[in-house]
Amino acid sequence: MKLVIILVGVLALVGGGVFGTAMFAPGLLPPAVVTMLGQEVPPEPEKPLVEPRPENTVLIDLEPLQVPLFRNDDVDRFLIIHILVEVRPGEHADLVNQNLLRIIDTFITYILALNALDIEPGVNDRAFLKQRLLVKAEEILGEGVVVDLLFVNIFERPIK
Repeated sequence: MKLVIILVGVLALVGGGVFGTAMFAPGLLPPAVVTMLGQEVPPEPEKPLVEPRPENTVLIDLEPLQVPLFRNDDVDRFLIIHILVEVRPGEHADLVNQNLLRIIDTFITYILALNALDIEPGVNDRAFLKQRLLVKAEEILGEGVVVDLLFVNIFERPIK
């Protein structure tokens, strides 16, 4: 008798869990189960199209940035980073040249904040740093202006 009561309780919990999932998160269940429970199947989100890489691009050279990295309120080392901004020729290149000082300031500010917050992977992971700097460049210039950021040279120089 105890086994029957436990079995009925487990079935009620599983059924309630499936019904609750179908009500509040129908995308987690297979479409057949959602339809069987009387709910509408949510449409599948469209996958964003990947924009093809342009054939002709222009490289805009940022002066090598020397960013002090702090530890315990003292300069521990310097991050020397030389970046090329890859954009389409024409008005995109002009837009980057007009906002060059804002881009440099944003990059330095973001690198300092990233180092101060001690976020992992942080400054030491170059792919993470590149991705985050691309996002910062898009915040300034708009989406689709910057094709890529290229690190020409990036290294840390300790204080003597």
